[in-house]
Amino acid sequence: MSNEKKRVFDGKFKERAVALAKERKNVAQAARELEISGSLLRTWIAAAETAEARGKGLAGALEEKLELERLRKLVAEQAEELEIIKKATAYFARERLGRNTPASKK
Repeated sequence: MSNEKKRVFDGKFKERAVALAKERKNVAQAARELEISGSLLRTWIAAAETAEARGKGLAGALEEKLELERLRKLVAEQAEELEIIKKATAYFARERLGRNTPASKK
């Protein structure tokens, strides 16, 4: 494993990178100039094309993706909490029913 920090790119950089790739009409060359991988640039280009088709910019599409990931994580957490509540409810219902049955009053 390398000790390099993961590079983080903002929306403006990604938009400029996509524009450069379109201008050069060569993704590999644009990626080399920007010192990023060609596959990363192709991912940004695909996201930009999808965003354009949906009437949003690349930055908007990336923000939407982050929001979707956040919401999926939240739903998973809430599903886990609901499962815990269901188990607790069943446990306490079983305890309560066990005390109030006719067999327990003998």
